[in-house]
Amino acid sequence: REFGPEKLPLYEAYAVIWASDDLQYSGGGTTHASAYNYWHNLMAARLAPLAGADPAPYTREAGLIARAMSELLWTDGHFAEFKDLLGRQLVHPSPGLWTFYHAADSGVPGFERMADYMTKRPRIPVRGPGVPAGEDFGLLPTTDWMPYTWSINNVVMAENVHTALGLWQAARPEEAFRLLKSALLASMFMGISPGNVGSMNTLDVYRRESQRDFADSSGVLSRAVVEGLFGVRPDALAGELLVAPGFPWEWTQARLQHPMVGFTYQRDMTTLRLVVTPRFAVPMTLRLRVPVFGSAARVTVNGQTGGGKWLEGERPGFEIVAPVAAKWEVRVAWSGPIRSEATATPQGPWARPAEWDAPVAVTQPETVDLTAHFNDRVTEIFRPGKYLSPRSPYVSLALPAQGIGAWAGHVNATAEIDDAGLRRVAADNHGRLMLPDGLPFATPGPGGTPNIVFVSQWDNYPREAMVPLTGKARHLHLLMAGSTNHMQSRLDNGEVVVTYTDGTTSRLALRNPETWWPVEQDYFTDDYQFRVDGPLPVRVDLKTGLVRVLGPATFKGQGRTIPGGAATVLGLALDPSKELRSVTVRALANDVVIGLMAATLAR
Repeated sequence: REFGPEKLPLYEAYAVIWASDDLQYSGGGTTHASAYNYWHNLMAARLAPLAGADPAPYTREAGLIARAMSELLWTDGHFAEFKDLLGRQLVHPSPGLWTFYHAADSGVPGFERMADYMTKRPRIPVRGPGVPAGEDFGLLPTTDWMPYTWSINNVVMAENVHTALGLWQAARPEEAFRLLKSALLASMFMGISPGNVGSMNTLDVYRRESQRDFADSSGVLSRAVVEGLFGVRPDALAGELLVAPGFPWEWTQARLQHPMVGFTYQRDMTTLRLVVTPRFAVPMTLRLRVPVFGSAARVTVNGQTGGGKWLEGERPGFEIVAPVAAKWEVRVAWSGPIRSEATATPQGPWARPAEWDAPVAVTQPETVDLTAHFNDRVTEIFRPGKYLSPRSPYVSLALPAQGIGAWAGHVNATAEIDDAGLRRVAADNHGRLMLPDGLPFATPGPGGTPNIVFVSQWDNYPREAMVPLTGKARHLHLLMAGSTNHMQSRLDNGEVVVTYTDGTTSRLALRNPETWWPVEQDYFTDDYQFRVDGPLPVRVDLKTGLVRVLGPATFKGQGRTIPGGAATVLGLALDPSKELRSVTVRALANDVVIGLMAATLAR
């Protein structure tokens, strides 16, 4: 992007990629990319005067990015993962770990408030021989998106310790230390390579420790210990050394020996003693922030009486500023009630929302004739080169043109959908598929006739399709099939809306993963990372015609690719006192294809 005539060639590397004057976004990872650019512009503004340049363009750009993130990406107490450029410009609500820790590392306004959201996310428990009892250890997956995709869902040491650093930066030391300790336990003490600081660990359900030789955790682990746990954060440009230790409440002593700084910490019930020895090339003043252990404090720095100020927040603190010195010996004597050890609120069981309406026993089923509305065969969903528009005009790693796949070696992925079994069953039952409870669905028999109504934000199909209805009914049963992917997870991919003659409606959200499952596979599910908040749907294998009822207890851990693919049975409760007008199937999210194969009313 061009800043205009005031652009400085020296700082071209800080040009904004995702967010600028027009507040536009181009796709996945918007928040962490914008956070990086916010920080880069702030740094450029600080460096510009050293080169005799004007810092104003970069200060302005940083302000625009912060404004854009606040206005367009903040939702429900946290920054969203990204905002779509295309389609309905949806804001994707379930951020990855990187979204939090990049915002925290960059100092984007509002990141502290996101810490509450991060600490409430479901964690994968760290348990086993030697793990201290009575403590709530657990690791966070990079995302909770479904279905599993390499590099998107992994349980990575670096991601967890960087999140811990972000929690320290947000003044949440108890949660930060628990997460750091969980990562150390899982990676360094419980794995098959003791003491290793690798990439993934055994809690990664797909990869386990397959990349334990990747040392990409080393740098951020060092940062988390030095900058987070010990709180040593030098700012040579400002000539200031910030020391804000984030030790657990029960710690009474600690010591850091680093080539650039030495730091010792000791406290008892009444007194806190700290010694900071700087060894930086640039002289710095000291800004020391310590937890509050009493109601009043008497401070000395190098034997001289000093002052300070109280800091409000989640963990109240006391700040002391001292001039340049070869060493600072600080003593804080507390009086009044001594604060006891803090305890974090334990994480309770994950709350489940109200269940969607599963199929119910019917006595007067009436199939809806969709023949005139069918616009394709379900087998055609993943044909090569099919999905060409709309596409972002900007640099973007988009979904491959076959409508399935991902980066990192999966750009040529495909899935062969074979509906021969479903068509054979229909031929044997006078054009009907019968579920075990007796519910019928009308669907075409053998041959190449269309058997699905596809809708999508892709130009291949209409955005929505409407089918007229008449009479009254108490339930609408649906046989549906289509696509979804990890980038459209934890949000509504589409919807089915029944409209009554009085203008009111009933709605079924097609949400990944609760009610919208990919045609080519069953979701892998568990109680933590790959959770499904609601009952599991009935699946109809297209190649065999087999109807599978998925039980929550027995199905966990059973997700798989389905030879030939599978359709999903869904249900929507209706108001039996109202006259029906129509049912509309609508695509909401980008990339996905929503398909209706059959519909049956329970009169």
